[in-house]
Amino acid sequence: MDKKIFIFSFFVVTLLLSGCWDKVELNEIAIVSGITIEKGENARYRVTVSAINSAEQSKTSMMGNTPSVNYSLEGDTVSELTQKMNVGVSRKLIYSHTRVLVIDEAVAREGLLEFLDFLERSGEFRNDFNILIAREGEAQDILKITYPIQKDPSLKIHDQAQSLHNEWGGDPGIRLTDFITTLIIEGKHAVAAVVKVKGDPEKGSSVENNKKIDLDALIEFDGLAVFKFDKMIGTLSLEEARSFIWTDDIEQTELSVPCNEEKNKFIDIKVISTSTKKETEYKNGKAKIIVKLIGEADLMGTQCTDSLDKVDTFNKYEKLTETFIEGEIKDTINKTQEKYKVDIFGFGDTLNRSNHNEFKKIKYDWDQIFSEASVKVEANIFLRRSGIRNKSFLTDLEKYKEKAE
Repeated sequence: MDKKIFIFSFFVVTLLLSGCWDKVELNEIAIVSGITIEKGENARYRVTVSAINSAEQSKTSMMGNTPSVNYSLEGDTVSELTQKMNVGVSRKLIYSHTRVLVIDEAVAREGLLEFLDFLERSGEFRNDFNILIAREGEAQDILKITYPIQKDPSLKIHDQAQSLHNEWGGDPGIRLTDFITTLIIEGKHAVAAVVKVKGDPEKGSSVENNKKIDLDALIEFDGLAVFKFDKMIGTLSLEEARSFIWTDDIEQTELSVPCNEEKNKFIDIKVISTSTKKETEYKNGKAKIIVKLIGEADLMGTQCTDSLDKVDTFNKYEKLTETFIEGEIKDTINKTQEKYKVDIFGFGDTLNRSNHNEFKKIKYDWDQIFSEASVKVEANIFLRRSGIRNKSFLTDLEKYKEKAE
C-alpha cells in the first residue's frame, strides 16, 4: 500500500513540476531598459517605455539601426499604461531589467506617491533602477539620445550614474527602495539626481549621432532634486550634490583647492578614501549639527611653487584642503536650511537613533528646528603622496624666470 502511494505521489509531483506550461520564447518578448513619466496632454500621465533592439547589441548581428525603440501612451494610472503598451508594441514587455526611471520635473513637483506605490507593489519591477528627475525639456528625450560607446540610452545613463558616483561623487545612487525608505523615515527627506539634455534633442536622437566625434546632444547630470515628503521643492548644484554625498561617505573625488591668497592658482587633490560621522545634539530648544570626516588624499598637480620636498608644504596643503572641504559641506547644509528648510541629510534620524525619547517630542517640528540649527564641520585629511615625483619643476622654473628678468 505504501509503495502504491509513493508511486502515485511521484507521478503527481512530476506533473506539477512540469515547467513548459508558461514558457515564453525569446523572440516573443522585448526587454524594457528605461521608463519616463510625464504629464499627459489629454490624461493624467504620459508614460514612455524604451525597449532594447537586441539585434543591435550583438557585434555579429548589428547593422547600424536604432539601438532601442520608444513608445508613449497617455492614461490616468502608470499601472494600466505599463500593461497597455501593446496597443502599439508587438512583443510582450519585460520590466524586470529596467535600469532608469526618469520623472519629469512637473510631475515630481506634484508628488510621486501615486505611482511609487505601484512600482514597489508590482512583482514585475526590481528595486535596483536609478530614479532621475528630468529638467529643461521633455523627459522622454532623455531616453532618445544615442551614444557611440554604449548604444542603448538607458543603459548608458545607468552606467554613467554609477561611474559618476564612484569616480567623483555627483550621483547619490538613489534606487526605488532608497527613495521609499527615506519617505517613511522620521527625520530625513528624499533626494534624486537631476539630468538634462545638452544640445539639440532632435538631432541627438538620430542614429547619425552615434557616428559623430562632436555629438549633437548628450545627457548630463545636473545636480540634486530636493524633496519634502514626496514632492520636489527645489534643486542643488552638482558640487552641492557632492557635498550632500560627503555627509554620508564618498568613495573618491577630485578637488581644485586654491593655494595662494588671490585664489587664482590651485592644487589638484584626489581624495581616495573618507569616513564620515554625523552627530546631532538638542538642548534648550536648539539643535547643533556636527559632521566629522577623516580621509586620505594624493596631490595630483599644483599651480603653486611651494617646495614639495618640505614637510611644511604638505602641512599647508592639508590645512587648505580641510578648510576647502569644510566650507563646501557647511555651505550646502546652510543653503538647504535657509532656502528649503528640510533635512535631506538625516540629522534628525541621527538624533532619533541616539536620543529617541527626545526626538519623539520634536519630530513633527524637526524641519523647522533643523533650519535654525548651528552647523559645525570638521575635516581631517592626510595628504599621503605627491604622484611619481616629490619636487615640482615649477619651483626651478620660477627661480630661473626671476633671474632671467
